[in-house]
Amino acid sequence: MTDSELRDHRELPVDLEWVATMLEGDPMRSQGAFLDLKTGEVIPAFMTEHDATGDDATAHAEAEPDRWLFLPSLGSRAVREDMAEFVAMITDGSLQQRMELAIEGLGAFRRFRDLIFAEGLVAEWHAFSDDRRIARAREFLADLGVRVSS
Repeated sequence: MTDSELRDHRELPVDLEWVATMLEGDPMRSQGAFLDLKTGEVIPAFMTEHDATGDDATAHAEAEPDRWLFLPSLGSRAVREDMAEFVAMITDGSLQQRMELAIEGLGAFRRFRDLIFAEGLVAEWHAFSDDRRIARAREFLADLGVRVSS
């Protein structure tokens, strides 16, 4: 990113963990979220409905479109890619092969979770996954003109 692009970005204190969670949501079940470009607060889209908030937050978003940034639910594709990259880092050939089989097809998340628990790789997976999730959230926001302040 050039210096000019950095100056054009809005800097906000955003909870990147929450943004990552919203982005990874199932698009068939989740309505996404809105990022308040004044405060950095992330609000699930269902919370903006009149019945959920007691006021018409959706109308506020429509009245102030420059204040709200929609964060879509993109699904689990990136998490699947993270699992594959994590498996590729495994140096034990036998374990790597079992993990490759575990992440294929339906039930992959459960099988992967069970295998990393059984093999004592939970902490390593969480560190790897958390880094990836936060980086994706930061990059997603940067692409939309939002720089996250520390």
